[in-house]
Amino acid sequence: MNDLTHDRPSRRKRQRSHADSQHVNGITHKSVLLLVLLVSAALLFVGVRMSAAGIASYQAEAFLQDWTGKGVEPDPRAWTVAQDAAQRAVNLYPVANGEYFDRLGLVHSWQHFAQPYGSPDALSSRLAALDAYHASLEARPVWPNTWARLATTKLQLAVFDGEFKQALAQAAELGPSRIAVQREVVSTVFAAWPQLSETERERFLEAARRSVAYGQREAQQVQAMAAQHGLSDVLCNSLDPEIKTTRKLCQ
Repeated sequence: MNDLTHDRPSRRKRQRSHADSQHVNGITHKSVLLLVLLVSAALLFVGVRMSAAGIASYQAEAFLQDWTGKGVEPDPRAWTVAQDAAQRAVNLYPVANGEYFDRLGLVHSWQHFAQPYGSPDALSSRLAALDAYHASLEARPVWPNTWARLATTKLQLAVFDGEFKQALAQAAELGPSRIAVQREVVSTVFAAWPQLSETERERFLEAARRSVAYGQREAQQVQAMAAQHGLSDVLCNSLDPEIKTTRKLCQ
């Protein structure tokens, strides 16, 4: 009888312990389920924003391709739509996206791209482009295309400071095989020639030599750019005789 009496509290403790364990397991299960739901909702939210940002960026890119094909400053209404789309892509993406900031910079660069260097009328758009390129390079610091565009924008602002020369150097060195980058470097260097030292000129002429070596069509374009700025002799003197013969330059 005594054994049964002593066993009852023990049995009740085991029952309470089992009940407590089930209660804890139930709370844990609910917590895990809540966490899964919260993570899923967050991922869905992020996914929707990324998708919307991609659509907006694609819209801005379509405008840029159209303007590039036409080669003229965009209609103000079209530019506003493109700028809104490019800015929306930047705002919607969950983190800083170098590509989207670069595209926003391009949209700003196109607004008054035909205006002369240092034009007051183009100041605001070129400063906005500069800000976008800075943000792009913070997210993607080794992208040569953006460095080249930054240098071009500084040229358009008629600001030939250390950042301008750094941008040229970064573009030339980070994109030696990207012919579009080298072409933009050459164009900017020739336009800013009076602002460069002899050492800098020789350094950046390497981009011209790379472009000439790339192919006949590119070589002709480089020669035309040099002639436009009265630098035909400079270009010719920097080239090896063999490449001049091969590309039929300086004859």
